[in-house]
This record gives sequence, C-alpha cells and structure tokens, in this order.
Amino acid sequence: MTTSAPSDAALYARFAEVFKHIGEGALEREQNRELARDAVAQLKESGFTALRVPRDYGGSGVSLPQYFHLLTRLGEADSNLPQIIRAHSGFIEQRLESDDIAARERWLGRIAKGETIGAATSERTGSTHNSVSVIADKDPAYVLLNGEKYYSTGTLYSEWINVAAHDTQNDLHVLVRSDAPGVARNDDWDGFGQRLTASGTTRFDNVRVPVEQILSRYNASEPRRNSLLTAFYQTVHLATLAGIARAVLRDGVEFVQGRTRTFGVAGQSSPRDNPLVHRVVGRLGSLAYSAEALVDAVAAALERVHQARIEGRATTAD
Repeated sequence: MTTSAPSDAALYARFAEVFKHIGEGALEREQNRELARDAVAQLKESGFTALRVPRDYGGSGVSLPQYFHLLTRLGEADSNLPQIIRAHSGFIEQRLESDDIAARERWLGRIAKGETIGAATSERTGSTHNSVSVIADKDPAYVLLNGEKYYSTGTLYSEWINVAAHDTQNDLHVLVRSDAPGVARNDDWDGFGQRLTASGTTRFDNVRVPVEQILSRYNASEPRRNSLLTAFYQTVHLATLAGIARAVLRDGVEFVQGRTRTFGVAGQSSPRDNPLVHRVVGRLGSLAYSAEALVDAVAAALERVHQARIEGRATTAD
C-alpha cells in the first residue's frame, strides 16, 4: 500500500546532516581537486538520488517543488553536486514521462536501490551529429558500441551511462554499465566552471551491450515535444545558482560577524554594526531570496503540468 508523501519538515530533518557533512568537505575538495566520491556515495545511501522515484518503486515520491528545494540546499553545501546528478535526475523524469512501463519498473527499481545514471550524450562540437555507433554483434541478443563522447557529466560517479548513439537508421539511447569491458571514463575536464563534476571524455571500444538495454529510438534532429525535460534541466541550473547565492550570503554573514577593526583613535568599531555593511549583506540576502523564489515558482508550474499529465488532462497549452 502506498503511503503519503513525506512532509517538507521531515525531508529537511532527514537530509540536514547529509548536507552539513557534504558542506564541511567542499572547500578541501575544491582546493585539492578531489573528486566528490564520498559525497555522492552519501547521496546514494541516504536516498537523495531516489527522491523523485515513486514510492511504489521504492523511492520517496517527493513533488517537484520539494525536490528542487532540497536541490537548492545541496547546491548551497557544494555546487558541484546538483550538476553531478543532473543527468541522473533527468533520466528519472524521462522514465516518469514514458509510457514504457516495463522500462520504468526496471530502471526506477535500480535507482531506488542506490544506482545512478551518468550521461554520455554530447559531442565536442555542434558540427558532429553522433560519433558513437551501434553495430550488430555475432550474437543477435547483443550489439557493439564504439566511439567517444565529451562533457560526460557524472559518469565517474555512476553505475550506468546513458549513451546517445546511432545505428544505420536511428539515433538511440543505450544504457551501458560504467564498468563494462571496453568503457573508459577519463577525468580530463579542464574547462571553466565546476571542476569536480567529472565532465570528461568517455570512450567505448567494442562494448558488448544486451539489446534489451537499448532504451529508445529517436531522431535527434527533431525538437523535443510534449515534454517537461528541457525545463527540468534548466531548473536544475537555477536551483544550483540559488544554492550558490545562499552560500554567498551565509559566508558573507559569517565573515562580517567575526571581524573587528581598530582605528587610529581609541576604541573599536565592529563591521557588523556598520550601515554600509548592512546594505551589502541586505543586497546579498535579497538576491538569494529572489533566486530561490524563482526556483520555487518554476518548480510549482512544472508540478502542475506533471500532475495534469498523470491525470490525463495535460494539453500543449500547459
């Protein structure tokens, strides 16, 4: 029997220590360029990576507003983490939108047990259509995967990789074990932005994949229609930015509260009592509040459409 969804208060209490522990190690990881393996493991063990999985499949079944509120708090603790699990989170939403019940049960059940999905979908340049090919294996129950992908966010932390590939007729989404023979995941990301998201290169050399792990066939040149996925991915970015804003406000307040200054005359003056400092901190507070309010508003709108889809009353106007 399905139980009621957890309350906001229960969710905050459940993950408060997780966020605290992740936040305590964030600076050291960033300074030493240490991949966030322990932090990601905590998210898996705590059930954070299965928050959106329905309770019937073993997850928490939280709403989109609840999820993005928690994701904002995670971004406050370490802004790398929401990006690391962005592809994984989007994969869950794809399964929730899909009419393929068997695939939904199979993959959401795995996610509920703590497994995560990384992404290998991007090309190095926009001029390349799809450099990963799928060809038939001598055993018809398998196919062979060859090629490479870039900006493979989250793959070094994940048990599975969602690969965008193509055969002679279609573009495909293929699920591949990250430790399968022939899979090489390289932490060679040296570009701008978050450095610990494992957004490097993934190579596939005659990787043997069961046909049943071909998730879908599609045409990459056609725009995504009747889907919340693009908006969902962008809202993950918004939640990350809102989390960063909260962290800036937190750090700014802590910095000011602990400082004193002595002038060339007798006595001391505390920066925390200075109206100009109040103005700056107030500005930070308003920006952080505004960013989080935007995330909440977008998440609420997405939830309305999601519920309308479940109830069979969603239209393109939604």
